[in-house]
Amino acid sequence: MTRLGNGLTVATAPQPDAESAGVGFWIRVGGRYETPEAAGASHFIEHLLFKGTPTRSAQAISQAVEGRGGYLNAYTQEECTCYYARLPHEFQFEAFEVLADMYLNAKLAPADVARERAVILEELKMYRDQPQSVVQEQLSEAVWAGHPIGVPLVGNERSLANLTRDALDAFRRSHYLPGRTIVVFAGRVDHDACVARVAKRMGGCRDGSALRARPVTAKTRQEPIRLTRREIEQAHLAIGFRTPFSRHDSRRVPLRMLNSLLGENMSSRLFQTVREKHGLAYSIHSNYQLFNDTGVLVIAAGLDRGRADRALRLIAREIDRVRSKAVGAAELRRTKDYLLGSFRLGLEGTGGRLSWVGESLAQYGRLLNPNEFIDQVRSTTAEDVRAVAEAVFDPKRMTLSLVVPQNHPLDETAWLETMLGGCAP
Repeated sequence: MTRLGNGLTVATAPQPDAESAGVGFWIRVGGRYETPEAAGASHFIEHLLFKGTPTRSAQAISQAVEGRGGYLNAYTQEECTCYYARLPHEFQFEAFEVLADMYLNAKLAPADVARERAVILEELKMYRDQPQSVVQEQLSEAVWAGHPIGVPLVGNERSLANLTRDALDAFRRSHYLPGRTIVVFAGRVDHDACVARVAKRMGGCRDGSALRARPVTAKTRQEPIRLTRREIEQAHLAIGFRTPFSRHDSRRVPLRMLNSLLGENMSSRLFQTVREKHGLAYSIHSNYQLFNDTGVLVIAAGLDRGRADRALRLIAREIDRVRSKAVGAAELRRTKDYLLGSFRLGLEGTGGRLSWVGESLAQYGRLLNPNEFIDQVRSTTAEDVRAVAEAVFDPKRMTLSLVVPQNHPLDETAWLETMLGGCAP
């Protein structure tokens, strides 16, 4: 890893025998940095950077990578935005030049802004037509009520109307700064050559002071339930527990294990109980997110409308079981084997290495050693997992989000009683 004089970070993950190379730009800005008036700005800008520069059209941008058999994409999160490409290694610097041109010189032409605003509005409508998306969106809004971290990344109709070309350009100039930017190369790459190329192209960019994100504190309000009725066949639910710690806490590894044994795959407790044993759902899973100062563990499912309350009781029972009783030796070993196996396989490819390095630097400000995670998993005990379950699955930190058929008989009070009845400490 090398930090240029203007604050920009360059990192590499060499794999000398790889046929490919990955190049990624991570910028530490996302949805939680936005004001209500600018909600969706980070995602909007992500779209616009692909629309052309003074020297490259949108088609030329895509052809420069895809025309060589590669892949070009981007994503926006709450705390960072990433642009990345993967292609045969001999074209790595061509990919870098394309990404650098997008980062430095995107036109943000008024016609493109208007056209892409319409596209994003359609994206917003698409999500609203999907109950599984609505249930997640309203969960985030309730877990962090009134806070930018809970606002949908795509924004809303009002904010998108406010995001003019000048407003978007001002937001980009305020946040797309060298000190907030990490450029990563992975695969058959040479560190010194990569640093020299980035320094030549971007070393002259001036840094600045970016706005800080509003923190999540104990005063950040959390709502216990959100319920929406729709003309649908299934009952969709998402249960969110706001974690009492952030990604910087050592409990993040036991949390990773807790999520795995609870609902990450087909071997997990929730899948085996709710779907395989009782046949109450097609899809049920858990996941988690940890941010700089907060986090959430989510259990989500699409359920048989007539037996959704029964499924909720089963979920609550599994939560109570993992919180009150340490996992057995055989299940703990299987969980560790799964995590370590999937982790090692993920790092085998260029894309996995690229993501590991970029996300480490963007989230932690340092390059995490993969062996550090491996050692932490191996040393985690059954009691560590039970203790983190007890800390996370606190009913006072719970939000229940539901999208149910119009005529479903249970109201908010009944749903909460069903959940809390089986999840009481």
